[in-house]
Amino acid sequence: MVDSGGSSGRRRRRWTFGPASFDEGSWSLRVGGAIVPLEAKPSEILLELLLRPGEAVSKEELLDAVWPGVTVVDASLSVAVSKLRKVLGDQDGQIIRTVPRIGYMLAVPVSVESLGAPLAPRFAFAPGDSVPDRPQWELVEALGGTGANDVWRARQRKTGQTRVFKFADAPDRLRSLKREAALFRLLSATIGPDGPYVPLLEWNFESAPYFLESADGGVNLVQWAEAEGGLAAIAPERRLAVGRAVAQALAQVHDAGVLHKDLKPANILIDGSPAAGDFRIRLADFGEGQVVDAALFDAHAITGLPMESPDAKPGSPVGTAFYRAPELAGGALPTARSDIFALGLILYQLVVGDFHRSLAPGWEQDVADPLLRQDIAEAAAGDPAQRLASASELAERLDRLESRREKAAAEREAQARLAEWKAAEDKRRTRRPWIVAAAAAAGVGLVATSAAAIVALRQRDEAIRQERIATASYGFLADDVLARTDPAEASAAEETLADALRHAGEAIDRRFSGDPLVAARLHASLARALGERNDYPGARASYARAFHWFGKAGAAQSDEAGAARMKLAGMEALTTQPEALAQAKKLVADEPDRPGTEAQMRKLYARALLLLIDNDLEAARTTYLQSGAIADQLPGVLGERERILLRQPPAFILIQQGKSAEAEAELRPLAQRMEELQGADHPDTLLLRMNMAQAAMVRKANDVALKEYEAILPLAEKRLGLDHRLTLQIRAARAMALGQAGRYREAAIDNAIVWKAAEAKAGPQSFQAYAGRADLANMLCRAGDTDAGIAHARAAEQTARAAAGNGHAVTQAIRFIVAECLIVAGRQAEAAPLLAGLDRVAVSEMVSDPDWGAGLDLALAEVAAAKGDKAEARRLLDAAAPALEKPTADPFVAGRMKKLADKLVFPGPA
Repeated sequence: MVDSGGSSGRRRRRWTFGPASFDEGSWSLRVGGAIVPLEAKPSEILLELLLRPGEAVSKEELLDAVWPGVTVVDASLSVAVSKLRKVLGDQDGQIIRTVPRIGYMLAVPVSVESLGAPLAPRFAFAPGDSVPDRPQWELVEALGGTGANDVWRARQRKTGQTRVFKFADAPDRLRSLKREAALFRLLSATIGPDGPYVPLLEWNFESAPYFLESADGGVNLVQWAEAEGGLAAIAPERRLAVGRAVAQALAQVHDAGVLHKDLKPANILIDGSPAAGDFRIRLADFGEGQVVDAALFDAHAITGLPMESPDAKPGSPVGTAFYRAPELAGGALPTARSDIFALGLILYQLVVGDFHRSLAPGWEQDVADPLLRQDIAEAAAGDPAQRLASASELAERLDRLESRREKAAAEREAQARLAEWKAAEDKRRTRRPWIVAAAAAAGVGLVATSAAAIVALRQRDEAIRQERIATASYGFLADDVLARTDPAEASAAEETLADALRHAGEAIDRRFSGDPLVAARLHASLARALGERNDYPGARASYARAFHWFGKAGAAQSDEAGAARMKLAGMEALTTQPEALAQAKKLVADEPDRPGTEAQMRKLYARALLLLIDNDLEAARTTYLQSGAIADQLPGVLGERERILLRQPPAFILIQQGKSAEAEAELRPLAQRMEELQGADHPDTLLLRMNMAQAAMVRKANDVALKEYEAILPLAEKRLGLDHRLTLQIRAARAMALGQAGRYREAAIDNAIVWKAAEAKAGPQSFQAYAGRADLANMLCRAGDTDAGIAHARAAEQTARAAAGNGHAVTQAIRFIVAECLIVAGRQAEAAPLLAGLDRVAVSEMVSDPDWGAGLDLALAEVAAAKGDKAEARRLLDAAAPALEKPTADPFVAGRMKKLADKLVFPGPA
């Protein structure tokens, strides 16, 4: 590729000042347009002043730059300046001004331009020549693409060992060599001898030609690509491996406090074989480099070598223009992000297989992988504030590319399924009281106490089990593939496989037409898996085919067919469709009793779910226990895990009934055994531990509950993801516990996360979304942010009315939250109409709080007191007091009661 400049080659700049111009490339001075002769030393002094226009350059700096390592008297400098002034016609010292007791300053405006004309080589070296002052080394080949002939590979004449020499013959180039040596010493002291840089072996800063002598660090990226037949001919995974290694190398250099400032393929060396996976990357040519803090040199006792201060004013652009970050062209100071821009461009070139390509508009079309597109875009962002902050972050992204691809594929698959689910959900615009009647353990939260959601999770987990299918032709398919569609067990890849099997269900009839029992069992297994993923139309169709083939096999009234019908009944009960509930009840009623069979166990389980939906908690618990008792007698049908899960719903019902101690006694051994079977982070274990924490909350052991939530939430997030239903349930439950502890702002943060995640996954009209928003409103109002709380509460109520109906218990509960927020804000008159007509019984049952009506009485008392009706306020307060004075009462509500009571006794000034 064409190198447009940089530290490895000779610069070609023309400086214009006063009546003169100085061509750095040809080392010539023109005054009035005509070339004037000027000796070497005055020319070098002129360049030093041009590099720092308007600044006083000390005599010591000029002597060190122009006569390095040589002791000269001040008169030598004065004579050289005098000669320079003479050719410039500056006898009065207006161009080159003397700064008393300091040195000299170029006192006229200076402009600089880069020249594109070809450069003549600085050095007349040829292959076979000896290295100056190193006769045992012969020059082999010039390196770099500028034609300056200032970087050479040399070979030891006797041993054949190779090294690289970098030469300089002018003050600015000498300063670059010194800078590179200083940075090498710093990198070596900070990183160690095996760092991602070329080891520096020797240098000569005493006499021209000056040079650095370094180890031969390998071929650069351009040479590597050429040797392989072109970059595009190299396998993409090898190119990515090199890109990752370059990012890791740059990260090490940055961690040591060094900026490269001229990162490009020609300055990146490969030592070893990327094809074999055995290679290392070395960054070369730190001549433009910079240390971020000069104190780093002092810390390692590195002295005597000139370095630019990181706080220096921006000067001419640094680095190769092709790879230069946009902000540097505008005069900004270089930063680590400047290097990262170059790194992002190099990564793009490696991905597309062409070192000549730039990030021109439309470059994204050249990168098929969306993750790599994102990585390149964020590494090479035009705005440095939007750019990746570290090279290590890019290296880590590339290192995890495969796992990120798998995760992205899983997320796309999940989004597709969610879109299908939401489309079906949008058709159900109303909710019926029968489904919400199943909501809730104790507490003020709505989402965290949704028994319907938890029972649905329980039903899902229990339903997915190994089917005992004796026929070998489909045993593997049913037991080792379909059973893996359990959401608690599956990975994203397995879920994709489940979708494929769903489509393959069409082939079951054709392949097993001669064995109807096999076809029936396969359709039943497939129907169960589809039902657990809320694909109810697909599940119903598969159940219908299963019953058809059971009939063909003469097994329509068999225990196996009966178990399938009860699975269908359980699914229909959880679809939130009134007609489906009626169908579930009919299926259960029509199914004959088969004592001691799996079908009877399934029938009792489905009946218990229907009783729970009808809010007959005691009957539901009894029936669940009867189902579990039969399961214990069928060890070959259900494994231990499924039998444990059969005991979760009756234990949870105890929580709803306020029997927390009994609930904990039943849940604790279940959770311990499940952890032994499945592990601490398995969804089954997390569900049982969450139930135990909920039981602790009911008995007001809030510290115990919070400790448990804090323990299981990270496990759920890591195992299931941040927006998984169980993760959100645990977070919402933690928000309840935080609220009970008076930590309302922390609770609001959790509630906001739950609301946003539920809205994104299921839409704003899903129960979890609008109920979660109501919980957020409640906590915000309690935290004192009543304006935001009222806004969220009103929005949640409006959504609930549209989704569930104006008279629904959940809508009424949210309306009460709106009213409470208004009361807390001192707007009792606005709250009064919202409190009228609330159904105490329905809402109390919905939130499973028998004392909910006391909170309503308190709110009405606060409204009455605001109107001046103290008698009514006292009456209502007396009605509320017995419940709100209990030790288990909500502290926030109890505090409001005390405040109102004090006001009624000591009303204070009007």
